[in-house]
Amino acid sequence: MIRPAEEKNEELQEQILEWIGQMDTPGFFITAEFSAADTQMPVELLAFVEDKLSVIRAGSPVRKFVFREDGWRIILTFFPTDQTVDERYALKNKVFKHR
Repeated sequence: MIRPAEEKNEELQEQILEWIGQMDTPGFFITAEFSAADTQMPVELLAFVEDKLSVIRAGSPVRKFVFREDGWRIILTFFPTDQTVDERYALKNKVFKHR
């Protein structure tokens, strides 16, 4: 059974994902992973994303950042849309051969 606080967290997470997906981030696709959630919408997320985009555009090779505010902990990864994904951020399938 889902408790009201957990349900609210899930709703907020969906809203945040929608919001991130609708952001104007030319040249980048952003993924978000929630490692901790709160019951209130994070206030500083937009400023955080804008700041990290500026850092990346200034030449930083780092693409993964952790947003923290109150009970929130959101891991954001910025993927450039005009180049191949860097090896350290690539999703890979591993195949094991059994004998």
